[in-house]
Amino acid sequence: MKIEAIESAHWEGVLEIQSEAYQQVGLEDLAVLKSKSEASPETCFVCLSDEGQVQGYLLAHLWSGHQPPKLFTRLPVIEAGDHLYLHDIAVSSRARGQGVGGELFEALERVSRERGITKLRLVAVQGAASYWARLGFNEVRTTRVCPSYGNDAVMMEKALVF
Repeated sequence: MKIEAIESAHWEGVLEIQSEAYQQVGLEDLAVLKSKSEASPETCFVCLSDEGQVQGYLLAHLWSGHQPPKLFTRLPVIEAGDHLYLHDIAVSSRARGQGVGGELFEALERVSRERGITKLRLVAVQGAASYWARLGFNEVRTTRVCPSYGNDAVMMEKALVF
């Protein structure tokens, strides 16, 4: 298993995995997903099998303020932010239970620390808040999440300790 930056050849695999993972919330189109990677290529990764197949992906980017970015909308140009927003992490059904999600998240934490980022934020969807809590995220009760994230969406954040 190998973690690397997203390249053009990986997007077909990313779209496939997204369609497996996010049917309850809805699927973002390729231009929207690419806008995350274009905004912050150093914090967007894929996990590849030994044969080069995309097993999972992670999209994260700088962001400011309490409200998360809107779903289904291209990301605007972002010059600076007060935290790193974890937009999306998903693992192929073929690779579940193999540590792919953990490897992707560890890569994000490592890059975040290298860049001096002190806080990660995300919106937990489809009942995933307990998963993120196990990784050190806490619910941000003061922030209401846009309905497009789903009825059970929870804003969460994690302080990074150096």
